Amino acid sequence: MSNLIIAADLRWPEGTGIGICQNQYLARAPKDIGLHALHLRFRIGHPASPFEVGARLSLQKYKSHVFWSPGFIPPAWSSIPSVVTVHDLTHLHFYSPFHARYYDFVLRPMYRRCTAIICVSEFTRNEFIEWSGVDPCRVHVVHNGVTADYHSDIEPHRPGYPYIFYPGNKRSYKNLDMLLRAYACSTLPGLGIKVVMTGTATPELQSTINALGIEGDVVFLGFVPDDRLPSLYRGAEFTAFISQYEGFGLPIVESMAVGTPVLTSNVSSMPEIASDAARIVSPYDRDEIVQAMDELASNSRLRATLTGKGLDRASAFSWDRAAAATWNVIRSTAGKS
Repeated sequence: MSNLIIAADLRWPEGTGIGICQNQYLARAPKDIGLHALHLRFRIGHPASPFEVGARLSLQKYKSHVFWSPGFIPPAWSSIPSVVTVHDLTHLHFYSPFHARYYDFVLRPMYRRCTAIICVSEFTRNEFIEWSGVDPCRVHVVHNGVTADYHSDIEPHRPGYPYIFYPGNKRSYKNLDMLLRAYACSTLPGLGIKVVMTGTATPELQSTINALGIEGDVVFLGFVPDDRLPSLYRGAEFTAFISQYEGFGLPIVESMAVGTPVLTSNVSSMPEIASDAARIVSPYDRDEIVQAMDELASNSRLRATLTGKGLDRASAFSWDRAAAATWNVIRSTAGKS
């Protein structure tokens, strides 16, 4: 018999960052917790999504003690305590003016009515508190984890050429145009080191590749199943993740966990997550990125140092700890108005 019943918004698909978090938490749900997935018709990003969540909470036939969303969607209203995880505020910075206004005028008042907010980094917590005005006592930090599939004994991907690796989507703030321009100016093409990316090229990226004359140096892998990623990280000379903004930056710890050095940015959450275990650069300074690429490609001592530090740093990020902390926050809200 469940002692705590949670109504949950579990629409997040596998392969997305939030979907990964959701599934890791669900796999570690305490036995005394009962989960009821709300039956929701709207897609996650639909403007009416929070209102449908509120309506479903009002109409549910069972009596839940807490509402939980592993993503950013709060209920428009709720008669029970609510806990929402905010992974980042990218919609305020890198999406359309409509998205920013929706966050400011629709979501912000809803967040203020939530019982607790979970953020995935101190950076995100501080940014969220400043923007939302939510009482800091109600905003908690729970870092993401890395699964046991990521370890240094994994068999590396061997495509027949050395490469640097970028895993992730192609949104503008991922800074891939800068990554490619820095790569083209570096010594890496002359050394035969290619750029390998998951997914496919956007028209904008393909235009940049053509203009730089590096068509033969950039490889797009298309869709990559999750179980292939550890090997792809492990086979790389280093992982290049010079994003302009991240709420956490999961590729940083995934790469570190397999023993591959990381090149990342000095903005938003990335210095917090990487600590001193990565080569950190300004994502806006091409010359600095070029210098770091050249160092990582040529300096075996630097790579070895970052590998050792990275393995230690990655061990600090555990899904067991993350899930336990998340369920503790949810449990602590039961009975609160």
